[in-house]
Amino acid sequence: MARRRIAIIGAGLAGAACAGVLTQAGHSCRLFDKGRGPGGRLSTRRVETPLGEVSFDHGAQFITARGAAFSAFMQRARDAGAAAVWDARLVSIDRRGNVEPLRQEDRWIGVPGMNALVKHALDGLDVRFGARVTGLKGGAGAWTLVLEDGGREGPFDAVAVTIPPEQMIDLLARTDGDFSTQIAQANGARIGPCQAVMTVLDAPFDPGFDGAKLYGGALAWMARMGSRPGRTVPEAWILHATTGWSRANLEAHGDDVIRALIEEAHIRFGFPARPVWSAAHRWRYALSEQAPGSAFALDETGTLGCAGDWRLGGRAELAWDSGAALGEALAKA
Repeated sequence: MARRRIAIIGAGLAGAACAGVLTQAGHSCRLFDKGRGPGGRLSTRRVETPLGEVSFDHGAQFITARGAAFSAFMQRARDAGAAAVWDARLVSIDRRGNVEPLRQEDRWIGVPGMNALVKHALDGLDVRFGARVTGLKGGAGAWTLVLEDGGREGPFDAVAVTIPPEQMIDLLARTDGDFSTQIAQANGARIGPCQAVMTVLDAPFDPGFDGAKLYGGALAWMARMGSRPGRTVPEAWILHATTGWSRANLEAHGDDVIRALIEEAHIRFGFPARPVWSAAHRWRYALSEQAPGSAFALDETGTLGCAGDWRLGGRAELAWDSGAALGEALAKA
């Protein structure tokens, strides 16, 4: 099989899995990502607070691995020191305060932060960060990427697009060719937002859990950062709002988001109402709510495909499975 040059737009788990399959098949891949570094929703933010530096996993809180391929990846990440099982008091709590432990399964986190998982997945691959692709020119066998800074990359024999559906639609609208199927599927997908609050307390706080899935209010999740392997930080917590609340308050000022979520945590669990430091982060594309159900889609030439967790569901493993399936399809094209 002839060695082909393939561009992958998006360097998350889907893009990394796609590149891994193609590289193993003998093809040359280059990944392009608009971010400053690896992570995306598997991000870790390091901030300076009055109590010192604190690391927050402010996006995805953990990863589960149920299939053979992704389980093997997580084992390799653990062996490399990039992952560990989060052995903590994890519960679900309804509005009446009824507490149930989350079902038993390995919940993986990145070490020292969630973005370590993406770094491990990208290890050895050719990645360009800070490279936003705004359009594609040419066609099958001769795709050229148009970058936001005016630069161009190519030609590439094929292109894999592994970014959120809204961003993919915008990209394909600036691309030569017919992508009506991909655009229709992307329009039918729905990814909900999530408003997140990072906060640091000046004294220990123990509500009886280290992470809680919450029902019946604006809060969907609370977790103590210090309970995660490899973390020695001040008393730091992450609060996530529900998709519905986040959508209704998508354009709210950060201070108002902080105030609302901390107030609910205070009322329900006695969370301190005056943290020493807090910040909000808005995830516009956080949780897959409606997916096409197929792992990937190819254009009529078989040289431009799309993948990502939005195609199968919200779990990180599904992003990996989608990207790997697209890689296999492009490898055979």
